[in-house]
Amino acid sequence: MNLDVNTMTNNELVAAVGQEKNIPQDLRQILGKGYDLVFVALGTKYLIAAQDALTSIPEETTAFAFASKGSKEFIGDCYWIPATESERSQLGTTWLELRGRELLTLVENIESQRNLEQMRENPEGTRHLCTLLC
Repeated sequence: MNLDVNTMTNNELVAAVGQEKNIPQDLRQILGKGYDLVFVALGTKYLIAAQDALTSIPEETTAFAFASKGSKEFIGDCYWIPATESERSQLGTTWLELRGRELLTLVENIESQRNLEQMRENPEGTRHLCTLLC
């Protein structure tokens, strides 16, 4: 790849490898298909690799990213659904499983087409549908 890894940060290296593997290009193409809602449940390195695509989400698409506070800076134009350390610790799980559980909880709490419309109309109000802990 002709990269000088000695002069790059870890994040720069991850982004460069992502570019080489066409991750943001492929994701941008997928996002361009006109989806109403998109859910992103990726770890930090994948978010970094996909960041270019996540910062150019089409206007007609509402995107949500399940991510830790430390990964929030990489979610681009997605609305943030926080995966917190306290949730992860209380559930005794991994970050990956926590994001998956939050996504599953969201899906289980969508009761009607109207819920989906509300998510598009008020994405900031979606967090309560993902809450794992009472």
